[in-house]
Amino acid sequence: MTNRNKFAGFLLSMSLSLAAGQALAAAQPVVVNVDQSQIVTLPRQAGTVVIGNPSIADASIQGLMLFIHGRGFGTTNLIVLDDQGAQMANYQLTVQLGGDYNVTTFKAGLEYSYVCAPDCEAQMHVGDEKDWFKQVVLERNKDKIGLATGQKSAEANQPPPAQ
Repeated sequence: MTNRNKFAGFLLSMSLSLAAGQALAAAQPVVVNVDQSQIVTLPRQAGTVVIGNPSIADASIQGLMLFIHGRGFGTTNLIVLDDQGAQMANYQLTVQLGGDYNVTTFKAGLEYSYVCAPDCEAQMHVGDEKDWFKQVVLERNKDKIGLATGQKSAEANQPPPAQ
């Protein structure tokens, strides 16, 4: 093999290496619904997972499976490194409200969210009017739990008697 052919082979291998590195560096888009998870299969064992904003998404690893959990609305990134610290994957994560039965209403500048399947029930989402949710949903759930445990709703909010 001539020096010219060796040099051409070297350039080809460097070009392929650079192209593979650039493809790996480009963030792959992943869309996850809030409060749901998605599985991504990794090519080899991961050593470290880094998430840009953990309030938007979280991740866990089991074997070659990467579980991505949607926590809050927004976009962030997730980088996977192998045991030697080399980048294996780079994902652009978008967490969005999902589901066919979600309904949001707006009244006097305030936002209210529901899940309607088939009846509508209040469901708290980021941006909802918190006082309404607290009064309507949380207080009613407290009363329901009190009744389910044999307490009257007025007693459910009281501390237990001292013994």
